Amino acid sequence: MYKKIAIILSATTILMGACIKDKNQSQSTTTLKVPYTSLTTTTNYLTTFKGPDSASSVDFSGQTTRINMLKEIDAYVKSFATAPLSASKLKGMFENTGNQFTSAALNSATDKTIVSKTAQSFSATEADAERNTFRGYFDSVAALSVYATQTAAQGVPGKLGTYLVNGKGFEYAQFIQKGLIGAMQLDQISNIYLGTEKMAADNNTIVSGKNYTQLEHHWDEAYGYLTSNEYYPKQDPADNTKWLETFLGSYIRQVTGNLGDPTAVYMSLLKGRAAIANKDVNVRDAEIASIRTALEKAIATIAISYLNKTKTATTDAARMHALSEGVGFIYSLRYAFNPKINRAKSNELLSILMDKPNGFWSLTNADIDNVRNQIATTFSISSDAIVNH
Repeated sequence: MYKKIAIILSATTILMGACIKDKNQSQSTTTLKVPYTSLTTTTNYLTTFKGPDSASSVDFSGQTTRINMLKEIDAYVKSFATAPLSASKLKGMFENTGNQFTSAALNSATDKTIVSKTAQSFSATEADAERNTFRGYFDSVAALSVYATQTAAQGVPGKLGTYLVNGKGFEYAQFIQKGLIGAMQLDQISNIYLGTEKMAADNNTIVSGKNYTQLEHHWDEAYGYLTSNEYYPKQDPADNTKWLETFLGSYIRQVTGNLGDPTAVYMSLLKGRAAIANKDVNVRDAEIASIRTALEKAIATIAISYLNKTKTATTDAARMHALSEGVGFIYSLRYAFNPKINRAKSNELLSILMDKPNGFWSLTNADIDNVRNQIATTFSISSDAIVNH
């Protein structure tokens, strides 16, 4: 009799426990601050995440400022046909000194610089070396700009088509733009803002005078280096043949089909931010891994694509331009998280492309295939990959 009672009581306890567990699981699902199932590829990033006052908790204004600085640098370098370029002006823009921007707002943002965010994840010595690489590019493109009225050829600097190249066919405008896509944007996203230190920030206390926790803000700063739009990628509402991303965001957008999925990158950014709101570290960390992998592979794919385009180019101008862009992206691979092609390997590949006596003019298809195939093998990407850029 006592044995039967004990069995009945035990069964009742198990059933009650199961009911309580089911109830708690249901509550944990329904009380998520931002349910994962509510997120789609058109979810508005800016309005989905709210602070205690129910207003948006998203702020990446600092990132938008730096992207605008890069836009001015890029536009100025490409204005070489108007007047010779100034290396000191370019360095001033890089370091935000001397009021070199046309935008008063950028000049007054004295706490924002590109140089401080360039190669920031590297050791101090290596970071200085990388920053000096860009300073060297500024010197080179300024010196080259006095030849803007001269037609370039092997050993002769000047204008090749619409591009300014040196006697080796190097287009410094592309080295600067594509290089900073990696050295600033990719490095800041993958290594700094999604890195261990930033992701260990407080996620319970609202920052004084703000509407977000420090952890929420760090994630949003990573987002701001990819795009400033409310979702990604975003078509121009006035012209659906155009898109509103620039630099890194623009190139990641173009890697589609069996080569990549930019909307998956956006979903990872959304889900990771929701995980922070939900205090869900496991989901957040899984999305960080996905973002890092996707960005690195997309840049490798674009590098392969540009190398392939050099072989089908019908003019010297198109060939030198594609090679210069490819070089910029190969350089950028060193800034991925735990990169598959690190600084040393990247330099090795660049040496194959750039160190011949006549630079790009001396390259053969075999040289280009050598570099392309090494990247393709490293990332398990087709060596025939072409991106519609």
